[in-house]
Amino acid sequence: MYTAGRTAQLTGVPRETLRKWEIRYGVVAPVRSEGNYRLYDDEAVRRLSVMRDLVDAGWAPRIAARKVLEEPTGSASALPPAEEGSPLSHLDELISCALDFDVVRLESLVDKAFAQAELPVVVDDWLLPSLVRLGEAWQRGDISIAGEHFVSAAVLRRLSQEFHQLPHPGAGAPMVMVGLARGSRHELGVMAFAMVLRSRGVAVTYLGADLPIEAWIDTARAVRPDAVVLGVPTIEDLPAVREAVQSISAMAPVLLGGAHQHRVEGAEPLGHRAGEAAAALAHRLTRSA
Repeated sequence: MYTAGRTAQLTGVPRETLRKWEIRYGVVAPVRSEGNYRLYDDEAVRRLSVMRDLVDAGWAPRIAARKVLEEPTGSASALPPAEEGSPLSHLDELISCALDFDVVRLESLVDKAFAQAELPVVVDDWLLPSLVRLGEAWQRGDISIAGEHFVSAAVLRRLSQEFHQLPHPGAGAPMVMVGLARGSRHELGVMAFAMVLRSRGVAVTYLGADLPIEAWIDTARAVRPDAVVLGVPTIEDLPAVREAVQSISAMAPVLLGGAHQHRVEGAEPLGHRAGEAAAALAHRLTRSA
């Protein structure tokens, strides 16, 4: 549970606006603490974040509130769907694997996808949109949390395997640090980004999830990267990412991916197609090397 002040920090919605949206539109219904302070849960934070994104995009608050209330499992994520007619456009196959825990079929699906197209296309047109659909299926109750974890863990293993099987970049290749800030554990997006980046000749120092700010600073000083990439997949990641950006940006350019990348100042947003973004960054760095 979060206080009004903490909720305002997480969502970027001023405290007085939180109260207004609660009273006028009924978007959230915070509980009261023993001291009669309003407390908001994760679902309230998500709803307020989605409404803020809609209002920032030009929606009238009344219409935005109706949209949020009508779609309780909606998301502020902006991953685009696969292009119509793409051979990778079947996005519900991972959900089927989550239902029956079929590891053989799951591994076959991922291997088949990697064989069908280049890595950036697989990541953008099939893998990440499929994982978004998987998360939405769990939110609706169509699959269990165990099924969602089963698929996510298997996909992460496969991406990690692909990453480590790629050839090491040659001497003089640009260096990029990639990972997640303290408390952030949604690793699939940054792992996919790192995989594509390495496949394009960039030396990647992959740091994984939940890395404290002190470790980011020490590693940046040690490896002297040409760029640092962090993910901002959830609202809750914003405070730690903002702290990391403030601390690292003096040592190297910081770039951000994830659903909430545009809500952190001082860093360059990469956009919502991770594969394309990784390929573009690799081209930019290798061209200037």
